[in-house]
Amino acid sequence: MTVDALGLCLNVSRAHASLKLKLHEDLGAFHGLEYEDFTLLHLLLRADDGRMPMADLAHALGLPVSALMRKMVLLEKTGLAERMAESNGDCRRHAAIRPGGTKLMQGAITTVEAVCADAVKSLDPAHLPSLDAALRALCRNDAPHP
Repeated sequence: MTVDALGLCLNVSRAHASLKLKLHEDLGAFHGLEYEDFTLLHLLLRADDGRMPMADLAHALGLPVSALMRKMVLLEKTGLAERMAESNGDCRRHAAIRPGGTKLMQGAITTVEAVCADAVKSLDPAHLPSLDAALRALCRNDAPHP
């Protein structure tokens, strides 16, 4: 069976758009948080010491560094994240999650987990591991090159 690569990618895009819209609505309603800010804070929450180099974070989010800088300014104003220089001789700028961001994310993650569980409930559980592996492979195709 031949797979229509264009059709597959468009379906992935539509599925993402639908899920993103639902997450945006629920995160805004329950936590006052945009989906894009959730993804940024989630990456920082999972990062070593709650911080990442700005360039790496921008790439992971699919944003130019300038767009990430604008987002970071807004997150700094609300006390959720901050920009900082590393003190260990690393000259790169880093983004870090602040305690307020960590606290907000505790509740937001619960909301997102519930939305995601609802989104996949119609799928055959036996296919979820292979679907997850396929999506991870698509993400790796966009991994930064050393």
